[in-house]
Amino acid sequence: MSKYRRDIILIIKDDAVYPDSIDTRVECLNYVIACVDNKEGFCQAHELVNRNRITSNKRKILSAVKKEHLKPFRFLLNKN
Repeated sequence: MSKYRRDIILIIKDDAVYPDSIDTRVECLNYVIACVDNKEGFCQAHELVNRNRITSNKRKILSAVKKEHLKPFRFLLNKN
């Protein structure tokens, strides 16, 4: 049974692929995703726009995304 809770599709261009190298790449990808796949990482990567105001306040961002849909004139922006 897999020890990871997410599905990762890994596309490799090399002709000679060994199972150990695939496992190593998946472990590295899982580590990178786990570093940013939490509330703190989410709030650092997003901003909340409310009509004329932009905020990076963690509490406001988390309360806005708890609901299925954002209120009118509120947008979630990725800083990337």
